[in-house]
Amino acid sequence: MSRSKLLLILPAAAALALAGCGGGDDSGGGGGSGGPSVAIEVPADGDTLEVPFTLVVDSSEELGSTDEGLHHVHVYFDGNDDAYEVIESPAGEDVEIDSDSPALEGIEPGEHTLEVSLRNADHSAAGAEDEVAVNIGEGGSTGGSSDDGGSDDGRYDY
Repeated sequence: MSRSKLLLILPAAAALALAGCGGGDDSGGGGGSGGPSVAIEVPADGDTLEVPFTLVVDSSEELGSTDEGLHHVHVYFDGNDDAYEVIESPAGEDVEIDSDSPALEGIEPGEHTLEVSLRNADHSAAGAEDEVAVNIGEGGSTGGSSDDGGSDDGRYDY
């Protein structure tokens, strides 16, 4: 009897071992792992941004209202996921991030890491993140709410 139990247990143990060694992508973007994914399409790594700027994300999950139980994206800078903006717009749609964004609170001109995290409707992490290095231009300081009246329409030219 113990031999028949062993014959039943070995295939299950082998399957679990293979699943644990999946060789999937650890980047958080989901890659080909079959899990959820999120990616920053705009801006590109190394871009200089002026506030307001356009953000475009792609997601393997439908994005929308948390009230409807859909996934959404948290946008934040430099690992400060306590100061984030919620994006509920469909994947691939342009979203303007302006100086009123909680994600930009206290951000000064210079080099920063723009990060996105795919979230479940209850704001818990869905297991997919992405980031790009950006430079916030001199107009990027959000210390006040002044409008400089410039001609920048807030769109990223790509």
